[in-house]
Amino acid sequence: MGAPVLSFDHVWKSYPQAGGRELHALHDVSIEIEIGQVIAIVGRSGSGKSTFLHLAAGIDEPTRGEVRLAGRSLAAATDRERALARRDRVGLVFQFFHLLSHLTVRENVALPALVAGESRRTWAARADELLERVGLRDRAGDSVTRLSGGEQQRVAIARALLRRPALLLADEPTGSLDDETGRRVLDLLRQLAGEEPSALVYVTHSAELAALADATWRMHSGVLERS
Repeated sequence: MGAPVLSFDHVWKSYPQAGGRELHALHDVSIEIEIGQVIAIVGRSGSGKSTFLHLAAGIDEPTRGEVRLAGRSLAAATDRERALARRDRVGLVFQFFHLLSHLTVRENVALPALVAGESRRTWAARADELLERVGLRDRAGDSVTRLSGGEQQRVAIARALLRRPALLLADEPTGSLDDETGRRVLDLLRQLAGEEPSALVYVTHSAELAALADATWRMHSGVLERS
């Protein structure tokens, strides 16, 4: 087998406090995640879940320990290399969608390619394929403002998959949706991650949604433990 798509090796993330003290947002975290795995992370607000996702995506750097993406240490990468790795290897799905209202549904899906300055011929077929898979091909030319919350989250999922990432990171992806819509969206996210294939790591407050994962890990006071 190849290297895990994501690994944390005794990772700490600390912030200096008054009086020379440190706040440990992550406390000696170690985990390995393989392609095809679906991992749920649960925990209270402020427990370190978002910090974990930021380190996994290379948005932030650990104070100690090592984060590796597809076998490569992110600490050994330059800022530009981390940005490119995040663009090409990581798909991000957020609670509040982060779609651009002045763009069409198709253009929102294609946003990573548009930001990279790529021509339409490089992304058009892939964007339309993903819209077909999330059931929104007939809405491709619409403004995203005309979509429901569940539909907007499906656009965000399609956008996250555009560049065939090895790792999907979802931060409370159903948090702004009602229970039934949220369940359908998470089922779709799990299905698409399996088809690509990608590893999927999602943060949720819902024990019911966490139970859909292959494994659940609990974060408390910066400590990550298998449930």
